[in-house]
Amino acid sequence: MKYKKKEFAEKHGLTCGKHCVWGVYEGYHVHIKYTPVGNPRCLITVVTAAGGKEKSLEKYLGAQKNKLNISNFGVVKLGLMVCPKFTGEVFARAEHILDEICAHLKKAGFAGADVCPYCGAAIKEGGVLATESDIPFRVHEGCYEAALAGAREKDRLNAEKPDRKALGMLGGFLGALFGAVVFVLTYAWWGFGSLGAAAGILLGHFLYRKLGGKNTLFCAVYCIAAALILSFAGHLFGLFMDARAAGGGWSTLFDAPLSGGKAAALFIANIACNLLFTAAGGVYAVYSYLKDRRTIADKMRRLDG
Repeated sequence: MKYKKKEFAEKHGLTCGKHCVWGVYEGYHVHIKYTPVGNPRCLITVVTAAGGKEKSLEKYLGAQKNKLNISNFGVVKLGLMVCPKFTGEVFARAEHILDEICAHLKKAGFAGADVCPYCGAAIKEGGVLATESDIPFRVHEGCYEAALAGAREKDRLNAEKPDRKALGMLGGFLGALFGAVVFVLTYAWWGFGSLGAAAGILLGHFLYRKLGGKNTLFCAVYCIAAALILSFAGHLFGLFMDARAAGGGWSTLFDAPLSGGKAAALFIANIACNLLFTAAGGVYAVYSYLKDRRTIADKMRRLDG
């Protein structure tokens, strides 16, 4: 059966949120996040007190990966997460996956929504509805407060870690330089090298953080600027190679592009795609920064007062 989000939620008594559906499904707190352009596109979470039994859940999901048609999965103390393989029938696929997983959890004796996933004890008086990683479930109030305090302490320790900006900038530069090399090589082969701009910003952003730079707005802006400048430098070098091949040099760099025809079309295409691919990579870098601004504690809150 084909489902839209609202139809799926109504059938199972779930709540619709922004890009998500959540509630109690077959006795377990569940959360389905779906964003058409997200990575992953769909993420299904089932909450259960899995502490000490994570290995058995991982074994089950690994054995059932093909049957459930999932591309990836993870198990933590508070439950499990699975990513369905790309399919147009998102909520029909989610229904099948949840039916299979919840049936297994019941059969294997995993606690449901009436048990606090933090401590594994029954919730006798309703507890509180709270979120962790933006996923709602019911817990003991004391367990939630303790978890929130622990998250705030982790956030404090992360904030105090040094920002190795100089090393990060070196990483960003090396990534952008790699993009420029890709530009020159692909330009030499095909006359079009702008994919190097995308490679430069993505690798630069990765290396900036890998070498100890924090994922800040400066990181995003620096990586965008470095990739753009070096990709255009690669373009100029490619034009120089063309000019040398025609018997000229720097003084005749733009003679071929200004003469019209194929050379002019490729010149414009390279400039336009340099800007386009750098902008696309820049969107990723800025999105990553905005996403990381939300700390562990920011994703925890009480929903019932």
